[in-house]
Amino acid sequence: MNKKIILEKFCNGEFEQIFCDKCMETFLTNVYAYDDEHVLLEKRGLGLEYFCHALHEFHLSHIPQIDRIGILDEDCNVVEVPAGEELFKKEETDYRYIYIMEKLVHLEKDDEEFFNGNTQNLELKTIEHKTKAFEEIQRRYSPTLAEDISDLCRYYRDHEDYIAWDLHADNLMMRDKTGEIIILDPYAVKV
Repeated sequence: MNKKIILEKFCNGEFEQIFCDKCMETFLTNVYAYDDEHVLLEKRGLGLEYFCHALHEFHLSHIPQIDRIGILDEDCNVVEVPAGEELFKKEETDYRYIYIMEKLVHLEKDDEEFFNGNTQNLELKTIEHKTKAFEEIQRRYSPTLAEDISDLCRYYRDHEDYIAWDLHADNLMMRDKTGEIIILDPYAVKV
């Protein structure tokens, strides 16, 4: 995979945009078809960069295969920004972050309701409610998924001056072949 060529093709409009209301509204993300197993994401916010930073701090297992291809300005010029340089500031990015990610599917309605009830606004809940939520996730899905979400909560608490907790059903997806729940983009920039 040649990242430079992917960025050139992206700027030339060679990838077809996939119009998905959930992705566009929830992730502030434009999604483009890449191949049968991957999509390109055009992210105009730093939420996913914070998530990638959290991945380096914790050994998480329910995460997508994702790689940053590059950063573009509005005129499609490649911008060299070292990883993490835009993080931990009280402002959002002016750039477009381009990623390649494995193709995932949105959750079924029953799973959506479960996660909206157990992860949305988790930062505002009591310790007892959080403990019960993690126990329910562990029971219904897996101990590692509950542990991953707990670790992401810890990352949020460590950096809550800069990010907001934004994990709900639309920020969780599923591997179509295995049914495994995958966490995607659990943070938003606090502005």
